Amino acid sequence: MGFRQYLLKFAVASIALFTLSNAAQAEFCKKYKQVQSNAGACGNCFIDVSSLGGGHYYGIVASNGWTAEARSTHGDTSLASGIGKWRSDVGHAFAGTKFEIDLEQQGAQLSMTMDGNANGQRQIIRAKFQCIQR
Repeated sequence: MGFRQYLLKFAVASIALFTLSNAAQAEFCKKYKQVQSNAGACGNCFIDVSSLGGGHYYGIVASNGWTAEARSTHGDTSLASGIGKWRSDVGHAFAGTKFEIDLEQQGAQLSMTMDGNANGQRQIIRAKFQCIQR
């Protein structure tokens, strides 16, 4: 194989790798609908995600009474971790409690893990959301 052919193959492989890398780092959608949760079904639960400060910080507002702020993980804009808090007037054991949150965007689906305490016990909520607005 000649030097030019080698260089061409290297260039094509580099472009393909760059394209795959960028595709894996998809931005979060603006709005999601909950489709699954270990805390119970909620057909009317939505979360809104807004970019704060250039796309690596996010504000999250949930229709069922919690908010959070998260930061992209290792520069990957499809992963974010942060902290949040339930409103004090939600009327259940989580009222007023703080939690840690992890988000992972995969295509049009968002996986969420919320790690907090309720009634002095550690509670982990895992939920899946479907993108409904880019």
